[in-house]
Amino acid sequence: MPPDILSPSVMPTTLNFSHSLTFHILIPRADSHPNTFQTNTVIAACVMFIAIIIAWNLPILRDFIAALKLFTVGVHELSHLTVGLLCGGQVVSICIDPNDGGATHVMGLMRTTPRIPRNPYVMPTFAQSFWSPSAVATLAAGYTGSSIVGFLLVFCAFDIVASKICALVIHFGLLVPVLRADHWIAYASIIVCEGILIGLWFGDHGNALRFYVLFLGVMNLFYVVWDYVDERLFDKRNTSDCAQFSELLGWPTSSWAIVWFVYDSLVFTSAIFAGIMVFRRSDDQMYSEASHFLPTR
Repeated sequence: MPPDILSPSVMPTTLNFSHSLTFHILIPRADSHPNTFQTNTVIAACVMFIAIIIAWNLPILRDFIAALKLFTVGVHELSHLTVGLLCGGQVVSICIDPNDGGATHVMGLMRTTPRIPRNPYVMPTFAQSFWSPSAVATLAAGYTGSSIVGFLLVFCAFDIVASKICALVIHFGLLVPVLRADHWIAYASIIVCEGILIGLWFGDHGNALRFYVLFLGVMNLFYVVWDYVDERLFDKRNTSDCAQFSELLGWPTSSWAIVWFVYDSLVFTSAIFAGIMVFRRSDDQMYSEASHFLPTR
């Protein structure tokens, strides 16, 4: 038999070894279950979703979390700004407000010639006639950017050390609105939120920081909910992105809210599974790592 031809008795053995090696790697991950530490994190995230809906809209509580709202709205508008510049647009103005929402105006993204309507019996609006892929990408970047930041924060909330790293980023992110804040409520909220963030760092090796990071992660990830509800309840000055999608591409505003909510729910589920699968540590291991990373005592 020539040396370059494998006998039938050799081929099945090689394939079986390859398959068994693959299944050996995948099966332990598939059989892994969340521990108590991770289960409590998932439950807390679901409770925080309800808490944010209430706190975002109630008069007193919405002022108390104004700093976190500024952070969330700022991330959202920064995503619009970044993609708009990458698409060749020119930023005219940007507004970040904890109650009126955000608004980023970018010029140079719409078509210069109108589109030919597919249905001659239905007259499209001005925006629907001149929309372009660049305009749609810039508009979609807001919810997409918020979901990415929310994914990372929720994912890191499954580990104490990762939460400490996120807390450092959040610390500087909360200080940025100070440059543009023009009301004492915003300043007071920033001071309170910064004080809570620093205080949680010194307790139990920073274990409670996970819930601070998780809270802000859920707030960023489901920004479409607060954006849409805010518009419906308070008729805010800056319209939601769902309304912008409706104006640009058609469909009712509520339909776009459902589409983006389903997308955010999938991202949220992915963040939970990623956190459970990656941070496979016991409580003692996590506490030991946290006590050696920027220790406070």
